[in-house]
Amino acid sequence: MKIRKLTVNGFRCLVNFTINFADDLTIVVGENDAGKSSLIECLKLITQGESIELDDFNHNLNEIAISLETDDFTFKKSFYKKDTNITQTNLTAFPSPAYITRIVTWLSSDTIDITEESVIQNVKQIAKTLGITVRSNSNIQNLRTAIVGLLSSDNIEIKEATFPLFNNIQLNGRHFENVSGFFKEVFLKGKQSEIWDEKINEDQTIEEFVKEKINSYSQHIEESIKQTGILGRMQMFLRHLTSVKIEPIYQKRDLNIDAKVQFMEGGKEVSIDKKGDGTKRRITMALLEYKKEQALLDNDTSTIYLLDEPDTHLHVKAQIEFLDTIKGFSENGNQVILTTHSPFIINAVCPRQLRLIENTQNVSKVRYLKQDVDLADRVLRSLGVENTYLFFSRHIVIVEGETEEQFLPAFFLKRFNETLSSSLIKLVNCKGITNIPGFARAILEIHNPSNIHLLYDNDASPELSELIENLKVPTERKYVVGIREFEDAFSDEALHSGWSLYLQGAHKDVPDNWTVDSIRELRQRCLEDGSKFSKEIRSLNQGGKKMSKPILGNALAENLTDEQIPQRLLELIRVLRE
Repeated sequence: MKIRKLTVNGFRCLVNFTINFADDLTIVVGENDAGKSSLIECLKLITQGESIELDDFNHNLNEIAISLETDDFTFKKSFYKKDTNITQTNLTAFPSPAYITRIVTWLSSDTIDITEESVIQNVKQIAKTLGITVRSNSNIQNLRTAIVGLLSSDNIEIKEATFPLFNNIQLNGRHFENVSGFFKEVFLKGKQSEIWDEKINEDQTIEEFVKEKINSYSQHIEESIKQTGILGRMQMFLRHLTSVKIEPIYQKRDLNIDAKVQFMEGGKEVSIDKKGDGTKRRITMALLEYKKEQALLDNDTSTIYLLDEPDTHLHVKAQIEFLDTIKGFSENGNQVILTTHSPFIINAVCPRQLRLIENTQNVSKVRYLKQDVDLADRVLRSLGVENTYLFFSRHIVIVEGETEEQFLPAFFLKRFNETLSSSLIKLVNCKGITNIPGFARAILEIHNPSNIHLLYDNDASPELSELIENLKVPTERKYVVGIREFEDAFSDEALHSGWSLYLQGAHKDVPDNWTVDSIRELRQRCLEDGSKFSKEIRSLNQGGKKMSKPILGNALAENLTDEQIPQRLLELIRVLRE
């Protein structure tokens, strides 16, 4: 089984919230209180039947509605708050057309052997999921007929559904410290649910006994309401009231089974609590590796891992080892849904596997690749842009040439004593973008478009013009620096000064031809004959240290003052600093 989509309205900051999950690995990222843990809790509310509290309701709403879509079903459940009371609906399920076809075809087949134990258990599980009463002595042929009859009807809505048993493991950062708790999660959790199916006599399981008792209690209460005269008193205020029924809401819970884990060394017990964090982490990693090789349920060939910030307190190497383990899970056909703050984990996965949750005024929204996902994923990865910058950059600056690509980070470092990367500013050279429409779509889906800036000269290439059109960047974020090239935006005096100071710092003589007048004359000639100023200027540097576009960019950044920098370029730098 795989979880496809979750829709939530009213749970904490998740309002009109929808998120899709990848089949293999989904990494959910975002700032603190963005809604990452709330998302995991909503998944548990449906899959595990966990309870809800008053504080879980969004402060503006009195209803929580959750819808979870799997391969086979869409499950829905609602919770309501009135004063300090919480009520809830039964879990409702809507089978998918593909599931209906698959199950009806299988159960209608002449080759099915309903005496085989695996078939019996599978039929019972399907019946329970569909809300059909199943007892230990239920006739399998009757269940088979009931299932086919139900699935053959129109507009199927199962009002008392049970979320199907599935292989799952849940892990958060505390499990790395609470080894005993994680042992319980790995080895005992599946067995706890199975205990409900154990027979207490020949005809009755524990679950059936509990249900019978609860129903008998409700009937007893209804009789007491009549016999004690409570019904008559209420009829004084509700003249048309005929009876009061008590309908118990039964939810199968895991039995509270605990375990003590003993570690023995040389016949003596050693307290794991007194071991260092490194030892505990290695033990937990070993358990995860063990889980990778196990299957708990025969009718579920994969496992779903719900991992809420499991990398907490892990050092860098341990985080990478942990990521290798969970990648192994997903590559073996399992599904992993993981929340994290780790930049190492974020950068080590494909962009298509990331979901960014942002919280504005206590309402969460999600950003991720939605269109042409595989193509966009390849385009972004080919550029070598780390995921942390794609999703968390304060600014993305797209440049056209090598000189400006070198100038900006060097000048920023000199001016503010900070690197662009430490300020979450990403530089992208548009010459590396081979699929402009794909790049533009991907960037606009996962990055705030108001923080995208373009630095180019007045003679933009056709590729850059296409990118500008696709990104729909407004005029104020277009920084045109240079007539035909970035270099020609600097005055003759600035070029002369910047390169001369660079040569002097490198203990090189300034060539005789490197003068303000010769630079001015060269610039004029290039304007007249259309030759490249950035290329021809090297002819004035005969005998000097090698000049290339990146080297010139760095020399100008290191040696020019603000007054010598083109005004529009300074404006961009100030915006990046804000």
